[in-house]
Amino acid sequence: MTAVPVEGHVSSGFAPIADAFADNFRHHGDTAASCVVYAQGEPVVDIWAGQTARGAWTPDARTVMFSVSKGVTTVCLLMAAERGLIDLDAPVAKYWPEFAENGKEATTVRQLLAHQVGLVAPEADVTLEDLRAWEPVADKLARQAPAWVPGTAYAYHALTFGWLAGEVLRRATGLRPSQWLREHVADPLNLTMTYGADPESADFHPLSDPLPITDPESAAMMATALAAPMVERSVSLGGLFDAARIAQVANTEAWLSVEIPAGNLVTDARSLARLYAATVGEVDGVRLLGPDVVRDALVVRSEGRPFVGPDTGSGWGTGFMTSSTHRPMIGPGSFGHDGLGGCLGFAHLESETAFAYQTAQPGGLPDDRADALSRALRACL
Repeated sequence: MTAVPVEGHVSSGFAPIADAFADNFRHHGDTAASCVVYAQGEPVVDIWAGQTARGAWTPDARTVMFSVSKGVTTVCLLMAAERGLIDLDAPVAKYWPEFAENGKEATTVRQLLAHQVGLVAPEADVTLEDLRAWEPVADKLARQAPAWVPGTAYAYHALTFGWLAGEVLRRATGLRPSQWLREHVADPLNLTMTYGADPESADFHPLSDPLPITDPESAAMMATALAAPMVERSVSLGGLFDAARIAQVANTEAWLSVEIPAGNLVTDARSLARLYAATVGEVDGVRLLGPDVVRDALVVRSEGRPFVGPDTGSGWGTGFMTSSTHRPMIGPGSFGHDGLGGCLGFAHLESETAFAYQTAQPGGLPDDRADALSRALRACL
C-alpha cells in the first residue's frame, strides 16, 4: 500500500512508535489516526495522519471514543473521592437513597465502578427524551432489581455504567459528569473534551464504517454475545439504538445530543493523553489524582468469566481497565480504558507515562493497532 505521510513530532528514543503508527496505515487499515505519548509531564510523541470524509485529519480532530469515556468518568469520580466527597466503600444509597430498592441497599460505590452491581441493561424501555433529561434513566436503574446479588459476580455495563457512576457523582457533588469534566478537568488542563458534541462542529469527524471481521472465531463470539438479550440491551440501551450498527449510530445527532458518560466522549488524542498524564504527575502545574488513589484503583476487582457475555480476558479495578491478556497496555501498573473500534487511553504510574491512540476507522476483529503502538512504547521505556 502507498505510505501515508505522518506529521507531528517524535522525541529522540521514541521512533519505534512512529514506525508502528505508519505500519497501522500500511497493513492494518487505518485511514485517519493520531497517537500522543507523555513522559514525566511532557509530550514526547504527537503524530497524526490520514483523511476522513470531512477532509484532512489534524491533531485537533475529534471523534467519538466509545468506552474510553468510562476511564474519563472514573477519573472524575476518583477526584471527588480524593477530596472526601465520595467514600468508595460506602453504600451507593448513602448518596442516592432510591438506589436501595430491590436488595441493593448494601451495594458499594466501588462495586458499581467494578461492574459488579447487576444492572447491565435497563429492563424498562428508555426514550431519547429520558436520556436528555438524565434523571429518568437514573431513576429506572435505581428501582431495578439486579440480575445477581451485587458483589458476587460481574458483567460489563456497556452504557448503564455512565448513569450509575454519573448519578453517584451528581448526588455527592451536585455536578453531573459533563459539568465536573468541564470545571475540574478540561478547563484546568485546556482540553477539548466533552460528552457528546455538535455533529456539525468544524473539529468533529464522523467515524468511518467499521473494517470487516476477518477472524471466524471472533465473528462467532460477537454474534453469540449479541444474541444474549441482556448483552444486546446493554449495547442498544434497551433497543433505543441499533447494537449491530453502533459505530454508525455514534455519528448521529441522537447519540451526540445527550450525555452518555460510558460511551459518547468526544475528544482528540492530545487531550486524552494530557488527561492521563495528569493522573500520574503534574502537567503545567495540574495533577488530577494522587498516587495512593491510583494504586487503590489499580487493584483488580473483576476478571474471568462474567455473568453474561464472553470472557474477553479483560480485567477491571475501580472503574479502570487494568493490564490484562486482552489489553496489556505497557504491562502491570497500567490503567485506563479502550473503546469500541480501537481507541485507547492509559497511564502508568511508576514511569509517569501516558498514552492515547485515536482512530476514525473502527477496526474489525482482530484489531492489533493500539496494542502494536503500546508494544512499541514499552520497548522505548
